[in-house]
Amino acid sequence: VPSSLPAPAGTPVVGGLFDSLAAAGLQPRLFGEVDANPTDLNIVAGAAAYREHAADGLVAVGGGSGLDAGKSIAMVAGSGRSLDELEWTRPPVEEMSCPPLVLIPTTAGTGAEMDSAAMYTDTSRRVKFCVAHPGCTAQIHVIADPLLTLSLPPTLTAWTGMDAVTHAIEALSVDSYHPMCDGIALESLRLMHTWLPAAVADGSDVAARSHMLAASAMAAVAFQKGLGAVHGLSEPVGAVHNSQHGLTNAILLPHVLRANRAAIEPKMDLAATYLGLPPPPPGYATTDGGFERVAAWLDTLAEQLQIPATLAEIGISDETAEECAAKAVANPTGFTNPLPFDAEMYSGVFRAAVEGRDRGRLQ
Repeated sequence: VPSSLPAPAGTPVVGGLFDSLAAAGLQPRLFGEVDANPTDLNIVAGAAAYREHAADGLVAVGGGSGLDAGKSIAMVAGSGRSLDELEWTRPPVEEMSCPPLVLIPTTAGTGAEMDSAAMYTDTSRRVKFCVAHPGCTAQIHVIADPLLTLSLPPTLTAWTGMDAVTHAIEALSVDSYHPMCDGIALESLRLMHTWLPAAVADGSDVAARSHMLAASAMAAVAFQKGLGAVHGLSEPVGAVHNSQHGLTNAILLPHVLRANRAAIEPKMDLAATYLGLPPPPPGYATTDGGFERVAAWLDTLAEQLQIPATLAEIGISDETAEECAAKAVANPTGFTNPLPFDAEMYSGVFRAAVEGRDRGRLQ
């Protein structure tokens, strides 16, 4: 029963898993050619490696990149379909064949282990796309072991954790009736409010790592409602600039939050109450609602986790503002934002994030 393994080669987790599979009498092949933002080229190469090995199953290990690449490779290799044919906004292809998938997350943030949806960058168009199929979801088996996340460094713990925070905030903000997802999003936020700073401060804290794995998975369940303009813009930014996804989300989140304020104040009241957030410190607007309390909490959390305050700090200027805004308008991930964003609004958020304007405290 050969297996194919997309993951960073040479790591203790991958080495141990590879040895265990071989010791069990399997014939695994290691495929580790996956970029930090998986590309169409990675997936085509992985599917070719899968076929060459005559594999009949796949184990994907890592953060969102490794898991998304693994799912994409499985769908392409198993079905013989192209990435374009598997794009998630198209009707699901019939007679889909997807091999068994074991997903082993080593970060707590993307929630990529929770369904078949998988992001990749189209290198020729510099656009991120998503493939998915219900037939693949039925083949997924998950091993979520907090011990496998202990070696994640503080920066990646913070960045992937902020991805999960963004998932929960955006899912809660989607303007559709789904109290189950809203409840899951709120509890996910409560867990991260307590345990994300703890996991960053002490990566060996098994309790913190455990709660973050649960919170990340819960946030991924919640965003079955949809996401919003943070992801709508961060995905094009990542495609154009190859920026780390969770970090990009964290920088954009406060700007989109304020742009959405008129539509999300009731949901932010709910979040502030559930999290027991205190009144905002001086410099924030004085109101009786929860919006400013949530905004202040997110700003404080970002500072505590040493998240850069601007896109400029991670090497992104406003030169691509119009390109990223145009791609964001066409990005289906942002279609469920509680307010409709046009290119001008996306460009304004992009430029504000480059400069640090309108972030949190009143200017």
